[in-house]
Amino acid sequence: MIPIWRLRSGWFAGWKADDQFYNPEGKHIGYLTGEIVYTNDGCAVSEVYGDQWIGRRKTVIYPTGRRQAELSSKPAARLTDRAGLPLAGWADPDL
Repeated sequence: MIPIWRLRSGWFAGWKADDQFYNPEGKHIGYLTGEIVYTNDGCAVSEVYGDQWIGRRKTVIYPTGRRQAELSSKPAARLTDRAGLPLAGWADPDL
């Protein structure tokens, strides 16, 4: 599993495992299609930036995804927050 942080705040967001996304405690909360992250009900919430960050472009309308059943949780431990990247036009996602 690859750790992911929120782009602007640097708060730990969770884990990416193949094309699935898990919250900091290891609960399955969504999936990825390319770089776009969707909730299990198909709502786009953000995109992966640089393979270790997650953010939402303020000027992009993301497409709707497909519904997916929640998968089993994975054992995971919350990681510490870190300094974010203050990129213009990006916001932290609501996960």
